[in-house]
Amino acid sequence: VCKEIIPTSEFINSKLTAKANRQLQDPLVIMTGNIPTWLTELGKTCPFFFPFDTRQMLFYVTAFDRDRAMQRLLDTNPEINQSDSQDSRVAPRLDRKKRTVNRDELLKQAESVMQDLGSSRAMLEIQYENEVGTGLGPTLEFYALVSQELQRADLGLWRGEEVTLANPKGSQEGTKYIHNLQGLFALPFGRTAKPAHIAKVKMKFRFLGKLMAKAIMDFRLVDLPLGLPFYKWMLRQETSLTSHDLFSIDPVVAKSIYHLEDIVRQKKRLEQDKTQTKESLQYALEALTMNGCSVEDLGLDFTLPGFPNIELKKGGKDTPVTIHNLEEYLRLVIFWALNEGVARQFDSFRDGFESVFPLSHLQYFYPEELEQLLCGSKTDTWDAKTLMECCRPDHGYTHDSRAVKYLFEILSSFDSEQQRLFLQFVTGSPRLPVGGFRSLNPPLTIVRKTFESTENPDDFLPSVMTCVNYLKLPDYSTIEIMREKLLIAAREGQQSFHLS
Repeated sequence: VCKEIIPTSEFINSKLTAKANRQLQDPLVIMTGNIPTWLTELGKTCPFFFPFDTRQMLFYVTAFDRDRAMQRLLDTNPEINQSDSQDSRVAPRLDRKKRTVNRDELLKQAESVMQDLGSSRAMLEIQYENEVGTGLGPTLEFYALVSQELQRADLGLWRGEEVTLANPKGSQEGTKYIHNLQGLFALPFGRTAKPAHIAKVKMKFRFLGKLMAKAIMDFRLVDLPLGLPFYKWMLRQETSLTSHDLFSIDPVVAKSIYHLEDIVRQKKRLEQDKTQTKESLQYALEALTMNGCSVEDLGLDFTLPGFPNIELKKGGKDTPVTIHNLEEYLRLVIFWALNEGVARQFDSFRDGFESVFPLSHLQYFYPEELEQLLCGSKTDTWDAKTLMECCRPDHGYTHDSRAVKYLFEILSSFDSEQQRLFLQFVTGSPRLPVGGFRSLNPPLTIVRKTFESTENPDDFLPSVMTCVNYLKLPDYSTIEIMREKLLIAAREGQQSFHLS
């Protein structure tokens, strides 16, 4: 992986950032849509001048309607709400449209919802059939579950290995999903792919585009571990993809390509060497090897590695790779893996995305930042100090309460999978927004779960109100009991929204 020679933070201009933030945090500027042109121009042409947070706010202000921009401002700066609470001009008026979906046919129903409401300016809210829960929690969970469904192996969308989930629920039982440590990227089509299959896959990518755009528009998160080359396609940077990007898709193939490229470089050096005679050059070329094996003996042909049905050129299956056509082979492998084989999928993805809002608005971001925008913050260990600053004990608990101290200690010991379970349980989404717990809105509130005097708190599980990020926590007698009950509740309390 290439290391930055100079950290990007070195390029941030603090004076411009301060000026930009003043503009972007002024309700009047947002309500009148009076964003100075220098700010939008600089944001797109020189994004390195501004930190991610500033560009994210600039994006919301310029990409969507003013009510959305205002809502975003109030979410990120609650103090504005308090100071202007008497001023009705500041209150955003966002329409909301509610849809009820069935958990058993989630993907199919999600496609129908996006077809109907994906391009709508209204905020989408989801409720599940036969469940009373509504609002933020079920909606966040909807995006997370649909993201999961889109990773199903039987859809044939992604490169990677097939796995089963660690804690399957309902229809997830026995279902295979695609996992790729480097991040997901489209499975390539060959020239001979069946039209019906192509149409099916393209439809799914179009839906994915719509889903992701709607999630961004409504301040929701998707839970898709996409690879960096995917984000480069989103930003129309696909022509800049090189063999280096293969490492983000298939490191094993990428490593072999890297070694073969080295052979090509050696070949070029030999050919430019004026001291070589025709015979000595021929001998030297034949001596070029990869791990002691000549190119001819590697047994390669002009098909895409890992996809014997995808020919890199006409008659590719019958064309062996030699030292003389190796350069052409490598160029075609990279072209088919990163461009030609996936172009139709990404065209459909872009069509779907742009039916909601133009992709050009994402120009404020670098490819590696899009994951933050779409999926929220990366998983970090949670430390008790941060939790104490960001979470709010209430209704029977204070920061000094034994149960609250236990909770923070337990949370700070969670691994990434336990973090995801806990977040999904409490908020509906397995990821936190950018900024982590600090950016959670409303903040995580821990309240005491009350019982009759004859009841023992140790016999009960915690419960939640996801729409306001409320954790109702019994005052357990020991930290071990609390840990056990929390994990049981987090595992078992998924995928249902009832009164608690």
